[in-house]
Amino acid sequence: MSGIPLLTGSELSMVLFEDTLPPGLSRLVRLMVWIKSVLVSVALPILPITFFFVVLFRYVLERDLFAYEEWLMPICFWIFFLGSALGTYYDKQINADLLDTVTENSTLLWLRKLVIQIIELSITLVLVYWAWLMIADEIAAYPGWKTTIALKIPFIVPRFGIFVGFVFMAFYSALSIFLMLRVGPDRYAEAMENARRAEPDEEEVVTW
Repeated sequence: MSGIPLLTGSELSMVLFEDTLPPGLSRLVRLMVWIKSVLVSVALPILPITFFFVVLFRYVLERDLFAYEEWLMPICFWIFFLGSALGTYYDKQINADLLDTVTENSTLLWLRKLVIQIIELSITLVLVYWAWLMIADEIAAYPGWKTTIALKIPFIVPRFGIFVGFVFMAFYSALSIFLMLRVGPDRYAEAMENARRAEPDEEEVVTW
């Protein structure tokens, strides 16, 4: 099987339509996605490695790994919210949308997807605003802002990861709406059909 991910009908809002973007914007989007993917991939193994050493220090060396939870906290925040931004880009959020199982009307399916994206963008913009208020409050508190107890890591470090993650989520949602409007119901229906044809049968044995 090739390394290209198979996209179902609920995952067609952006990736399959990027060829309709201006070349410069398309390259920028792919670069941002690549950078986030690399950061998440590099940072993610830090968690199990750290907990391995926590167990090693505690039960073998009978000592504690100094303040590990303080430097793990920012990493966890950044991984989670950058990963959430990637989930928005790839449209991998969990949903209970069953409309595409009861109708094949391309206009209705396209409109449903567009409405979902608009609602998602509206909610995300509110979260971006709240996240900015949180960051602004931290900046206003300088130099007396809150820090961790041992390593004195400012709380703005993990909180800025929240803000950046929501900004990227809003950007990808807005870009998705733009692409949905640009391609229209017919191109969307064509992409859905191509994705269905590309999906393997449930009984097919997948080999790598």
